[in-house]
Amino acid sequence: MKWNRMQWQALALGAGLVLSLEARAQEADTLGTQGSGNFGGMGQIAITSDLYGTMAYTSVEGPGDGFSISLKPSVDYFLKENLSLGGSVLLATTITDGDDDVSLGLRVRGGYNIWLNEKVSVWPKLGLGVAHSGAGDRTYLEIELSAPFLVHLAPHFFVGGGPGLVTQLGDGTLAQLHISTVVGGYF
Repeated sequence: MKWNRMQWQALALGAGLVLSLEARAQEADTLGTQGSGNFGGMGQIAITSDLYGTMAYTSVEGPGDGFSISLKPSVDYFLKENLSLGGSVLLATTITDGDDDVSLGLRVRGGYNIWLNEKVSVWPKLGLGVAHSGAGDRTYLEIELSAPFLVHLAPHFFVGGGPGLVTQLGDGTLAQLHISTVVGGYF
């Protein structure tokens, strides 16, 4: 296989990003031990609640326009420094002109906390779950990618927010881009 110039540039860009993230992670190891109570330390348990609302048009069967709000109580365990594995429960409702929809689900997720300075970190997470929607009696697979920026206000307490993407696969496909907020603590 012969590689063209664009492919080599993309490979070089990817390698540069990986190396800079690795260097940033090594530098962040020293930041994580200062001032914030060392969020992301091995063996820690973090309890959070993510909340987001969207106004969207849905292309799956149903009424279309609506407002949805989702609450996801979550628990994460740090397997090693800054590397987490956890799960969440999805409680969501969509309010429309017709019948309102209620969704319930379970999700597993993995994440990695990256310190930006003594009080701020970003905690990107990738989750996979299954959910059931009462409207249309629909069960679907859900994939979520989120990257909240956390502000560590006090030892063992943080707030934050950031972008997220949820994709539902099943009877119909749905993708939602949203901004979510998170409140949490750890011990």
